[in-house]
Amino acid sequence: MDIIKNIDLGSYDIHLIYGKKRADKVFFDNIPNLKRKGIHLYELKELDREISIKKDSKALIKIMKIINRINPDIVHCHSSKAGALGRVAAYLCGIKNIIYTPHAYIAQSPNLSQTKVKFYVGLEKIFGKITKVTINVSEGERQFALQSGIVTTSNSMVIYNGISKKDRSKKIQKKNRIIIGTVARLSEQKDPITFYNIAKNIVSKYDSVDFRYVGDGPFYEILKNKIEKDNLHKRIQLVGFKNNISGELAEFDIFITTSLYEGMPYALIEALSQGLPIVGTNVTGNNEIIFHDINGYLFNIKDVNGAVQILEFLINNPQKIKSLGEQSYKIYIEKFTIDKMIEKLEKTYEQFRRR
Repeated sequence: MDIIKNIDLGSYDIHLIYGKKRADKVFFDNIPNLKRKGIHLYELKELDREISIKKDSKALIKIMKIINRINPDIVHCHSSKAGALGRVAAYLCGIKNIIYTPHAYIAQSPNLSQTKVKFYVGLEKIFGKITKVTINVSEGERQFALQSGIVTTSNSMVIYNGISKKDRSKKIQKKNRIIIGTVARLSEQKDPITFYNIAKNIVSKYDSVDFRYVGDGPFYEILKNKIEKDNLHKRIQLVGFKNNISGELAEFDIFITTSLYEGMPYALIEALSQGLPIVGTNVTGNNEIIFHDINGYLFNIKDVNGAVQILEFLINNPQKIKSLGEQSYKIYIEKFTIDKMIEKLEKTYEQFRRR
């Protein structure tokens, strides 16, 4: 969505093939505007996250028909499922300029067995042979791909995600309360159970601290039941999905992320743009946004006690919260604006313009 909204439409004719099952309300609300801009949209009901030979075969055939009709200079695929089907379809249609942005490889998940890691890496290696350029969204993600033999130094690069330049929202004043929050999908990757265990520990010690989780997903009911069972619904709030993330972040004092693995998380860039200190797991992507004791602190995945110690230090040092937040905003301006992302992406696309 950010690419489409900010790329030079005078130079590029954009065709977007998408599956609607995991698309959020923000995307659907923007469809009329995208059509007015002249973006060509193709919704495929068969394009689903889960693997299904029947659905995937139908999706592949439909994608090929669309590509043959468009005859594009470039096919740029995003994420694992669309990245697999899209690249295969483009290759079978004779498209030479195939670009792929994984937004974190499934094989990076620490919850996978070695057998599954080898399987997913093997698939990425196969698809990598038909990919002209892989755009990784973090250096850590690229290093994983290089070490796994998925990409080479010559056919891969890093372009950080960026968001529209904005001023910091005016902080909403709360009477002597600290709000620690996250914005994330309630999924296994984001490890919401660890978030809950951290929150439960802190609120049992500090009456002036509350937690918020903004987002939805398969773990929503699980987390809701835990909160209700422990009678903590007033202290640990499940907000659900929200369109206006900036408005939610304006109420946070500290941003926390418990992800098991990442590519380059947009939510953390949003947190930077709102001048929030960030406490997060020391994983790919996170550790290129969170600089220890500069704009936040890192802790190991699932390390509840480590995270609690960091948060307790911040709760008892409000001036540190402020100074870390100021550094977050500076890092955002220096590295993560949408202008920087689009400039680098257009330079990549320009290599393949028809002469």
